[in-house]
Amino acid sequence: MTAPILLTGFRPLGGGTVDPTALLMERLAGEPGIVTAALPPVYDRCGDAFAELLDRHAPMAALGFALSEATDYIRVERIAWNRDESPRPDEEGTIRDEQTIVPDGPTAYGSTLPIPRVMRELAMAGLPVTFGDFAGGFLGNHLFYRARHAIETAGLDVPMGFFHMPPLPEQVAGVRGRSGLPLERQELAARVLLDMLRRALGKVR
Repeated sequence: MTAPILLTGFRPLGGGTVDPTALLMERLAGEPGIVTAALPPVYDRCGDAFAELLDRHAPMAALGFALSEATDYIRVERIAWNRDESPRPDEEGTIRDEQTIVPDGPTAYGSTLPIPRVMRELAMAGLPVTFGDFAGGFLGNHLFYRARHAIETAGLDVPMGFFHMPPLPEQVAGVRGRSGLPLERQELAARVLLDMLRRALGKVR
């Protein structure tokens, strides 16, 4: 049986909110060759959940997604930093400002996806795409770092990348200069990435 590709998003943070990445996981759930999960928006727990999924499913690749309310682009994150530094509380009310994620861990991990190719594939699909060297100091960066750390410390050959996704158009309705990105377009982005990974990994495995 071929190893799956693991995709993760986040459950909504706060009552009554919507997280497009959780909806994205629902749309893709149950399809052959992939495993999806919406992780808890809680420090430590999200990283622990990813490590459990990694151990249980032994994926051939992994893609992480999180909402960024500040962008209308799909942001390909290049670097995960060993630092929690946000004044925002997680779902359990925990605030981590200027705190190391993994004591004695590397300062940063890089994405192990071919970033230029990723951006080219998304752009060719007509999707708005950019890149970032700072994945923020909140849950997205925390998960990205923990995921890469879990892969590295286990000595696994599992390509892993992380993406911040825009809000839905209805979430920024009335905000001047904002457009958001419909869920259908976000799903297209995920499918473009899955297809790219399958083609690339199929040539070497």
